[in-house]
Amino acid sequence: MDQAKAHGVPVAVCSAATKEAVVFVLESLLGKERFEGLDLFMAGDDVKAKKPDPLIYNEAAKRLGKDPSTCLVIEDSLIGLQAALGAGMQCVITYTGSTKEQEFPGSSAVFKDMNNIDFIMLASGAYNGFDTRSFVAQ
Repeated sequence: MDQAKAHGVPVAVCSAATKEAVVFVLESLLGKERFEGLDLFMAGDDVKAKKPDPLIYNEAAKRLGKDPSTCLVIEDSLIGLQAALGAGMQCVITYTGSTKEQEFPGSSAVFKDMNNIDFIMLASGAYNGFDTRSFVAQ
């Protein structure tokens, strides 16, 4: 997030959870200042259809004035991936313990986390096809 913001790229969070729950989690994880620095925050109660419906991503792109094809989504589940792809956006997966074994067809890359991932390389497609799960057993 910080790298994207430093390059002038708008950063949004679009969650299927309720606004109250997401605000609590994001303020805890990001800190209040970083949370308030988001360019857009949308929750499941801001749209009529939940993921995997792409509505939340379509609405976010519209509100940010961005063409969906220029957006990069970071998701942690197949349902989120389906929503992002349905909106015509690229999607990178950061899997969790409960989603690690899922297949993520159509994702640009799959990472355990975003630590040490360079934003410019990510946005340019340099990591396309990368899947850290391929290296876990080695």
